[in-house]
Order: sequence, then C-alpha cells, then structure tokens
Amino acid sequence: MFNSKKKTETVNTGIINTIIGDNSKIEGVLTASESTRIDGLLEGKIISQSTVIVGEHGVVRGDITAIEILVAGTVYGNLKAEERIELTETGRVLGDLVTKTLVIDEGASFKGNCTMEVMEEKRASESPAASQHTEEAVDSSKKDGHQEKKEKEKEQ
Repeated sequence: MFNSKKKTETVNTGIINTIIGDNSKIEGVLTASESTRIDGLLEGKIISQSTVIVGEHGVVRGDITAIEILVAGTVYGNLKAEERIELTETGRVLGDLVTKTLVIDEGASFKGNCTMEVMEEKRASESPAASQHTEEAVDSSKKDGHQEKKEKEKEQ
C-alpha cells in the first residue's frame, strides 16, 4: 500500500567515545563533547555536543539534549536534538521530542508531543521584508475594518 523508499541515511555513528555498558548503571548528569552510547541504565540527564545513541538494551530515565539522537532502546524523558532524532523499530520513547528532522521506523513506539522547526517559517519570521509585509497586511486589515464600520454607520 505504501511504497516507501527506505533511506540509508542515518544518525552519524562514527567513533563512539563514551560507552555505558550493558550491565552498568549510572545516576546523575552525563555531559559529553563526543559521541555517546548507552547500553545500560542511566538515571539522570544527558547533555551532549554530538550524537547520543541509546542501544537496544539501553534505558534512559531522564532528558537528553544533543545534536543527534538515535533511540533503539527505551527513553523515559524528553529529547531535544538540534539536527535529528531517529527511533528505530525497537525504540521506545515516553516524552516530548523537539528537533528539525524526525525519523520513526515502523515498529517504534512514541508517546508524547513533537515539535519540529520548519526552516521556511523561521527564515520568514527573521527577515526584515517578512515583518514589513506582515505590518502592511495588519494596516490593510485595520483600514478595511475601519471602512466597514463607516459603511455600517451610514446604513443606519
């Protein structure tokens, strides 16, 4: 029914500098400047300047902030990625997502809200020309409304 062309593009999983192993449990805030992979349990917050990967057996109970996030395990918390969030078929997220690009594979589970930044809207709102057009449209509608009011008064 759906003819989807599966893209091979995925989150950058190059060199992983920090690994929380399968039988490990960490509590607290994990701050990383390089790629991080969680295969154990992390209770706390993750703040990364790179990629965060939650492996199939990984569980995170807390929020994750990173450039890119790939979830193949379970996350109980909010995800915020500057570029991309990907949930694989084994991925589970109970929390809100904020990102530019979102990929959810068939079989993945997500419960929460999602906010995606639309670049065209952002550019339009930032450009001076856009704000000028908005002001002109508001002025025009004010004039039209004022003109309609005068016409109604004349009818009475």
